[in-house]
Amino acid sequence: MGLMAVQSLAAQKMRDVFATMPDSVLGLMTKNNRLDCIDFIENDMEAKVRNRFDGFTVLKALTVDYLDLQLTKNCRVEMKLLPAGDSLNYICLSRTYSGPVPESVVELYTADWREMPGAEWIPRPAYADFWTEHDSVDAEEAERLQRLQDMRFVQASLQPDDMRLTYTLQPGEVEKEEAGRMEELLRPVVYEWDGRRFERVE
Repeated sequence: MGLMAVQSLAAQKMRDVFATMPDSVLGLMTKNNRLDCIDFIENDMEAKVRNRFDGFTVLKALTVDYLDLQLTKNCRVEMKLLPAGDSLNYICLSRTYSGPVPESVVELYTADWREMPGAEWIPRPAYADFWTEHDSVDAEEAERLQRLQDMRFVQASLQPDDMRLTYTLQPGEVEKEEAGRMEELLRPVVYEWDGRRFERVE
């Protein structure tokens, strides 16, 4: 019976996962909110509902294995179903908080919403991983720009059409010209789900 229950969970699509997820995961949305969003988006209507804090939540995209949700004005949620063998899915959930600079928290859950240990399944890139060389910027200048990042804001994004998790280092609160020079040296760090964990894509 236990095996049948796991297989039943694995067979679910993102709409089912979203509909039946515990209210505690997102906090602001009731099950009726989530069901209304699904109904609206599947009928080509704006999937916008009033949440528990009397604000608005908008379901922006829903596919078989991906969801994009504007939970609040300042919080975006992405979810992705990750296959693992023939009888199990994991749920990857990324929350991005937008102010003053985007910053993300990534979590991994089993199909029945037990949270997995983060570092074991979802490596977080080191600060140095985001920096690369550029012909127009010498080594001394590159080191200076790196030292400007006292607060290190990292944004994560999931994709509707692949199993990749992309981290992007956001220039902190620096002058516009400095931010532009940083962007010449910054690169995204990409991981891909291999059925067991996220592995770095070189």
